[in-house]
Amino acid sequence: MAGEHLAPGAVAWSYLEPVRGREQGGRRPVVVVATQAYLDVVDTLAIVVPVTRTDRGWPNHPVLTGVEGLEQCFAMTEQPRTLSRERLGPVIGVVSPECLQEIRLWLGEFIVA
Repeated sequence: MAGEHLAPGAVAWSYLEPVRGREQGGRRPVVVVATQAYLDVVDTLAIVVPVTRTDRGWPNHPVLTGVEGLEQCFAMTEQPRTLSRERLGPVIGVVSPECLQEIRLWLGEFIVA
């Protein structure tokens, strides 16, 4: 991420290997879901969710909106990950504020009791 400023909702290429079990792997886009405060304080990590092209019909897979070329992609909200920023490549876009809000809504459902 040399010289680029990460922000909530940014979509960046990532390198998710090695993986275990059913984790998403390979080179794929991820959506940054961390708050700006987190990104400012924890400057070597980012909290993200992976992106998939597979439509599983799951309600917790919001369609990405606002990123050219990723219109038919889905945020996998059941798989948040904290990654070293060294695993992140170029930012390729930013999801719409409504899309980020929906992703965070699902994360809240899964994480906060």
